[in-house]
Amino acid sequence: MAEVRKFDVLILGAGPAGLSAAICLADSGFNIALIDKAEFPKNKTCGDGLTLDVINQLHLISPELGEAFMNFPLKFPVYETRIFSPDFRNISIPSVSKGQGKPMFICRRVDFDYFLFQYVKHFENIRIFQNTKAVDVVKNKGSICVHADDCCFEGKILICADGATSISSAFQDLKRRKKEQFTLGLRAYYKGISPLNEFNPIEIYFIKDILPGYLWIFPLGNGFANVGMGVSVSDLKKYHGSIKEKFEELIKREPLKKRFEHAVNVEPVKGHVLPMSGKKKSISGKRYLMAGDAAGLVDPFSGEGVGNAIRSGRVAAAHIKNCFCKNDFSAEFNKAYDKEIYKRVGNEFFTGRVLLRLCKSYGFINFFIWAICKNEKQTDSFHRALKKYSIHKKSKMFLLLLRISYILTIQNIITSMVRTIKHHGEENTNIKDY
Repeated sequence: MAEVRKFDVLILGAGPAGLSAAICLADSGFNIALIDKAEFPKNKTCGDGLTLDVINQLHLISPELGEAFMNFPLKFPVYETRIFSPDFRNISIPSVSKGQGKPMFICRRVDFDYFLFQYVKHFENIRIFQNTKAVDVVKNKGSICVHADDCCFEGKILICADGATSISSAFQDLKRRKKEQFTLGLRAYYKGISPLNEFNPIEIYFIKDILPGYLWIFPLGNGFANVGMGVSVSDLKKYHGSIKEKFEELIKREPLKKRFEHAVNVEPVKGHVLPMSGKKKSISGKRYLMAGDAAGLVDPFSGEGVGNAIRSGRVAAAHIKNCFCKNDFSAEFNKAYDKEIYKRVGNEFFTGRVLLRLCKSYGFINFFIWAICKNEKQTDSFHRALKKYSIHKKSKMFLLLLRISYILTIQNIITSMVRTIKHHGEENTNIKDY
């Protein structure tokens, strides 16, 4: 008979969501089991980009944790994102928070997750079980159990933070997600991309073949870069060969051909499925909460999920403290967790879905970027709009998009009218002179 190990809280999965939840519960006095199928340091296929939101979330968990990350050496700061349209025009978006320029960071997930893991190890009430694969989850009358190969973990409540293929699907109706709600991300590491130096920005390429997906180049410093692309699973049938072959084809043609001419692939291409957010769904039940990728909390447009993973870990920890305070672990009580999560990310996901639909049209992307690049005045208007936008106020994301669209549309109409009037005036002058 398998050994039964009893705890107050079980956390399944030691990624950003699970590790953040553990840190936030460390001061509760609860006995916590943090269970992961892998051993640290562990690799994870990811773009490795850490947005300003991620940095903010770390500081919200603990100022000490936030400061520790700012002093963490294995990261590369970037102050700009450059977006390329299908016709190769590009715009620059500065990294801005509350009107101030602040860096985003590129940090390999193997390093970032290990940084959080090392922080968790300092807490005596958190037991970490590595190389422990969960095979089943069973809800009992007064507890919930996670069964592993050689033991059973029993707790009052469980946080499922075990990724896109979460074992929680055993008691959640998540297998009904539509295929278009999943994206396949490919990632490889290259050295020798030209040019690539300390001043290089993040690069996003919208290429007609893979819209609304995109290809990225994230600089890692010392001549290295994370290069990858994301495409909808529902679009995979469009690529008659393998998706890996498509990726390799894209970096060998314009506008990237010359830049990759002498580049060396230092790590093979790897893939990972991302659960993209669709309609609001249940992410909790009796004695369990879902967090991070397991809850599908990935931005449906950008594919960024680390910020929301940490956010959901924070919210889950706060809710669990309320569960113990009220001695209520019921599905009805846990609905408050769902409500709080979607209150915080709902507007972001709505904006992401709108952008996703718009970016299915390469004509829209070409026009949008062309309009911004048309002249210096319009570029300045675009940057002013960005500076007035705070990344911490995600409810304003759609308003930002409307504002930028309004600026571009009005300015283009006015410019066209002025040119027309000027043109007619010149014609009339010429007639009189004749």
